[in-house]
Parts: sequence; structure tokens; C-alpha cells
Amino acid sequence: MSKRYALYYNKETIGDCLMIVFESNTTPTKVEKNDNVVSLYAHDELIGVNIFNISQIMKIKAHGFIPIIDENVLKIINSILQNANIEPLDPNIGSGFKVALIEEIEEHPDSEHLHICKVNVGNEEKLQIVCGAYNAREGLKCVCATPYTFMPNGQQIIPNKLLGIESFGMLCSGRELGLEGFENKRGLLELDDSYIVGNDFFKD
Repeated sequence: MSKRYALYYNKETIGDCLMIVFESNTTPTKVEKNDNVVSLYAHDELIGVNIFNISQIMKIKAHGFIPIIDENVLKIINSILQNANIEPLDPNIGSGFKVALIEEIEEHPDSEHLHICKVNVGNEEKLQIVCGAYNAREGLKCVCATPYTFMPNGQQIIPNKLLGIESFGMLCSGRELGLEGFENKRGLLELDDSYIVGNDFFKD
């Protein structure tokens, strides 16, 4: 299954259920149940899978978003999916959150607080990202959610336009990344020189 996906598990808030999300902005029109596996469809497209009582099969220490999936964990999940006649998941190459460098920045012509940033995420082509953070500036090393990445809150980053300017990703605060201690801190998460541009933030 080559679709991008995200995994979430928080026993305290949603119960003993591993959630696999393929489409976060779509309402299911059909639900199928196979033992502890519930599949959610929008018409005939699979948009999510919930695996209940997952702790009976393996221990998951996460408290929400799971950015990096261990190979052994993925094998167990795929075994469960195949037993429920669902295609297995491809290995996620990375979390989608890249260590990034703002190389250029200019003010949005139609906004007093938005900035248009040219962002280096380790590829030859720079990403154009519209950002409203007060501390966005040239030379800042931060975290970028690249296009189609799932956020800890379940939102998927889809390329779009902000006041007419195309934006291909999202520069993130510590709160948006779900980091402890950043719940009430404004602005982009600022990284030091120990982080390498282009690396996966959650692997760095």
C-alpha cells in the first residue's frame, strides 16, 4: 500500500486502539468490522483503520502521534491487516518532518504578518512556504513539515494558497510538533547547529 499514512495511539484519551490514518479530511461513508479491526471507507477508498485491543498483541508506549515506525512493529501491524484482508503498509521512509533552513524571506504583499519563505530541506529545489510566525527570519534553522505529511493533531499538510501565494509545506512550532514543554510557547521551534539540514527531525 503506497499511500502516505500516519499512526496514532493514546490509551488514556482514545482507549486501547491503534489508529492508522490515510485521509484526515474525509468523512467515512462505510465502515467494515473484522474482529478487532475496523476499516473506514469513503465510498470504496480506504481512509483509515482502527485496530482495537492492540495491547493484547504488542506494547505501544506512544501518547499520541507515532512519527517513526519500528520495523518489527510494522511487521506485526501488517500481519493484523492481512488477516483482516487489508493490504499491508509500506515502510514509511521517514516522518516527513525535515530539519530546514530559511534561506530567503520577504513580506507577503497582502498581509501584515505573513512571510514568504524560501526553505532548504536538503533538496536541490527550495520549498516556498507562507508562514506567519513572529520569529521567522533568514538564516533560521527550524522544522518543516513537507507536503502531505501528517501532523500530530491529525491534519495533513496539503499544498495550497494563502492570500494568493502558493505554499508547499509548513514551518512548525514545538507545540505543533507535540513536544513536551512547548504547549504554551509561540513561534517556530529554533534549532541549533547540531541539527543537519535535510535530516529527519525525529531521527536526528
